[in-house]
Amino acid sequence: MFQYTIDDSIELPLQTSVEVTISFPSGKRWLFFVTPELLNRVGDVVEGSTAKVHLGELHMIVVSELSVPIIDSVLRELHRTGELERRTLALSMDHGT
Repeated sequence: MFQYTIDDSIELPLQTSVEVTISFPSGKRWLFFVTPELLNRVGDVVEGSTAKVHLGELHMIVVSELSVPIIDSVLRELHRTGELERRTLALSMDHGT
């Protein structure tokens, strides 16, 4: 497993999201973890309803609860199955891109 950092605090584990930066041999990449409770509070409203819509992104991992052990376990499983790089985005040092 590659080294990684959890870039945000997990103070409200059911109502927050956290970004994770992973140091791949080819460079740093990132993804984020989010809970269903947070998704229920944010997003675009589907026209004519009160439902929220989120277009699923490969670098968005939805978990029912956020904690360091859960994040670690998910990252290790993605690494074990060869999915980790595909589930991340390259981290550009130029914030304009």
